[in-house]
Amino acid sequence: MNMDIKNKVSCDEVEQARHIINNLNSDRNITEEEFQNFMHRVTEVEKIVKKLASSDQKEQECGKKLADEILEKGVQKEIYEDGEVKIKTDRSVINKYPSKKYDSSNDPNKMSREMFMKSVEDDAKKRAEDRKIRNERAETLKRIANGAFKEADYEKAVTYYSKALEQRKDSSVLWNNRALSYTHLGLFEKALHDYEWALKLNDSNLKALLNSAKCYMHLRNREKSKEYIQMAKERNPHFNKFIDGMVEYFKTFLREREILHIAFMQ
Repeated sequence: MNMDIKNKVSCDEVEQARHIINNLNSDRNITEEEFQNFMHRVTEVEKIVKKLASSDQKEQECGKKLADEILEKGVQKEIYEDGEVKIKTDRSVINKYPSKKYDSSNDPNKMSREMFMKSVEDDAKKRAEDRKIRNERAETLKRIANGAFKEADYEKAVTYYSKALEQRKDSSVLWNNRALSYTHLGLFEKALHDYEWALKLNDSNLKALLNSAKCYMHLRNREKSKEYIQMAKERNPHFNKFIDGMVEYFKTFLREREILHIAFMQ
């Protein structure tokens, strides 16, 4: 009985199914998207063939209807096991013309990135050149200031150390040297300001710490002076003997100054 029903499937109907498969074949290179579309339609056709060869008359009729619609209308149909059919429009597009080779030089995003990186690189080079020029100027001005300091012309030394600091502010040597010039001029508050800047650049700077302690001794602030001496010891433990010697010198200096002060008062 089953064999009789299967034989009712006409040769034309089977031929229709084969024709569907033949229409999907292509002798050209296809894209991945086209290949996936092709495989999807092959699966649908297999389902149609299965329905055409089914012993169930309803399945056969459904298979014939689907085959006719696919051939005539060129639409895709998704066939589910329960017999439900959903129609999907075939939106696959075949490019008849070979696509142009991708040229990254025409990519505006890449061009923008390259321009940005070049701008950053150029800016870094310019900054490095400017820094070199400023450092050379600062070195020249420092030599003039050092010469004035050796000649005890502390005001001139302050002037040229200040000009050097206008060129570069990242030199603890310049801050220390101008502070020492202020100290010789008796401008201890200004000297302390410069020593603080030197310590911002290097918080263990021994000259800045000890000279700050000396300035506070001149200002009769012994607590602050002791504080800076202690910091000098903690931050420079290998120089503790030297620091102790400097402390004794400071004490002697203060005693002598107090004796002179008392003598002049009398």
